[in-house]
Amino acid sequence: MTTTCMDRNLYNAAAKGTITDFKDHSFERPLDALLTPNKNTILHIFITALENRIESTENNFVRDILNMCPSLLCQVNVKDETPLHVAARVEAVRDMLRMVNKEKDTALHEAVRYNHLEVTKLLIKEDPDFSYTVNDAGETPLYIAVERNYEKLAKEILLNCKSPAYDGPLGRTALHAAIIWDNRETTEKILKIIEGAITKKVDQEGWTPLHLAAYLDQSNSTELLLEHDSQVAYMKDKEGRTPVHIAAHRANKQLMKMIIDRCPDCCELVDNRGWNALHFAVEGNWPDSVVGVILENSSFSNLLNEKDDEGNTPLHHQYSRCFEKAKKNLMDHPRVDKMAFNKNNHNAYQVTLTSAKLSAIEKIKIWLKSRRHLRRVFVEHEPNFEEDLQKDLKKRRKEYLDKAAETHLVVAALITTVTFAAAITMPGGFVGTGGDPHYEGSAILRRNAAFKAFIITDAISLVLSSSAVVTHLFLPVLLWNSHSDETRYALLMLAKWFILMAMGAMVLAFITGAYAVLAHSLDLAITTCVIGSFFFLILSFICGMYRKDLGIVHFISIKYNRLKKCIKSWPRPFRAV
Repeated sequence: MTTTCMDRNLYNAAAKGTITDFKDHSFERPLDALLTPNKNTILHIFITALENRIESTENNFVRDILNMCPSLLCQVNVKDETPLHVAARVEAVRDMLRMVNKEKDTALHEAVRYNHLEVTKLLIKEDPDFSYTVNDAGETPLYIAVERNYEKLAKEILLNCKSPAYDGPLGRTALHAAIIWDNRETTEKILKIIEGAITKKVDQEGWTPLHLAAYLDQSNSTELLLEHDSQVAYMKDKEGRTPVHIAAHRANKQLMKMIIDRCPDCCELVDNRGWNALHFAVEGNWPDSVVGVILENSSFSNLLNEKDDEGNTPLHHQYSRCFEKAKKNLMDHPRVDKMAFNKNNHNAYQVTLTSAKLSAIEKIKIWLKSRRHLRRVFVEHEPNFEEDLQKDLKKRRKEYLDKAAETHLVVAALITTVTFAAAITMPGGFVGTGGDPHYEGSAILRRNAAFKAFIITDAISLVLSSSAVVTHLFLPVLLWNSHSDETRYALLMLAKWFILMAMGAMVLAFITGAYAVLAHSLDLAITTCVIGSFFFLILSFICGMYRKDLGIVHFISIKYNRLKKCIKSWPRPFRAV
């Protein structure tokens, strides 16, 4: 029986964990064939020689060797021991468990990421004292479990790890991740087991878990956070916003009431711009519900007229937006100061009239609604609504004409393409070779009356649609010396009628062409023609919506009334008494 042996240099390299000797060396035999007399592989030797358990966690020898030869992990020696058996005997198992890969992931990171509960239990049981650090993505095993809502894994880590690390990316913690899922059970366990003020840990934006709960409207998590530490309701993010500010802006009514009931004085806090909770409420997308929460509570009356750093009250903010959509109008509240001026010496009314967000019509509505509150202002500054309205209407008219021109051009070009293609392909086909040479290449149905109608209507449609395209093409040239919208409107209307007539001619071309081809199947030909004719009925209904005198309903109504009058005028038969 031949005794195996290993080269001295390779043996020493394996004992020291020098991977370069194995990467640079050209072997006559594979790595799993490099054996000692007791059949120990280079991985057996490396694990046996481990001395410093802590520094060895940074050693990537095992990872690199297994990448080169994965079979080494399960290869046994003469005692049927795998490298893991050797690691357990020399107390190196924990060192192997703590080793990290290129992404700084440990075995526990990987087990948790792929939701392997039993593997996670074994890893934690073997090394419960180790506090796992973050990987390159800033994740700890606990954060991964909570973020992916793996409740059983999170519970296992929290209950069996003596000091579980809870850090996550972007400065967040596992508690932030639990808030996202609004997982009451996981949140309770984190608050109960993890020591320290985890509720006050902030992310890169300065958001505590309560800020996140307020943003996402997570009522279960909010209740637990406030019960554990109500002081977080007063904490501000980098922009000075408290959880109440976030809830007010997001229109999370119930959550806002929950925070106010627990910490009513937190509404007094303002952000870096001087905005209070009412400022945020009126600036939100759905302000009515949360504005009502503040207006209905008399203890918050100091918020009604509080000014921000620019001197704007909540009324200024509400009137800078489209207040007509708001059911809770601050102007109607008796305690609101309607004449409050900001640092630009503008009251809410004047802020509205200078706002670019509102149209002239909306400004007129606000002006009429506010006159009884702001009589003094009108003496000093009466707005010129006529000029504003003209500007607004001119702007809207230009936008309409631009969109109409774009739509017209697309439709006209499409009709031109379709009609040209129809004329080239010809229904029924062409006379081929082998027939009368005089008619070779001519249309087969050239003598058919329906086919002749098809050619004529198709040509009309092509000419009309091309005329519409040409009109739009020369529109900038025709308007070179004219700045009047009336001229442009007239040209667009001309192009529109060209397109409508082209569409009608195109449908007629389809009807006549289909009839010419299907003449031998009369029932199918008639059915196709009837279906195609529905276009004109639909067009009449649409025109009737635009102008009643153009619609089919108006036409039928006239005929019906005439018939009714005619019937009434008929002589009644004589009936004897």
